[in-house]
Amino acid sequence: MEPNPYDPRLRDDLTDNEKTILRFMDEVMHGNDLSLLDELVAEDYIQHTPGIGQGRKGVRKYIEEVGHRRPGRHDWRPVQIFSQGDMVILHKISGTHVFADFVRFNDRGQMVEHWDVVQPHPEPGYDPMRPSTENLDRFRTLFDLDQSSANSDTIT
Repeated sequence: MEPNPYDPRLRDDLTDNEKTILRFMDEVMHGNDLSLLDELVAEDYIQHTPGIGQGRKGVRKYIEEVGHRRPGRHDWRPVQIFSQGDMVILHKISGTHVFADFVRFNDRGQMVEHWDVVQPHPEPGYDPMRPSTENLDRFRTLFDLDQSSANSDTIT
């Protein structure tokens, strides 16, 4: 893996909310301490990820029934973290997926709302810090473009 100069674990300027989401990921989602849910997640937590229930109870059920059963769940890497006001964005990789978690916090420092974007690693051996090389095939497949339509839509 390429060195990550943005690794949140190497920073000493994290906000309390950034520290909380990293702790949640380390100790709850990718760890084993579900008792921390009561401290880190608000009872009235709003979940925007389709299929996961609402509230702290919905998070717990997801973690118990799916999250803790995922292959490679202990192997995760924070890539970047950003915060503005009561919002934190965490970009991470875990197992075979890339995640962007968007989390809103309440005034007690608990996670109160969550959105995410999840995708499989775009290629074997994916490293988010390695510069890419040009190959548009993945995008052509993603947008269901064939080679002839890619050439006919050229902007002049």
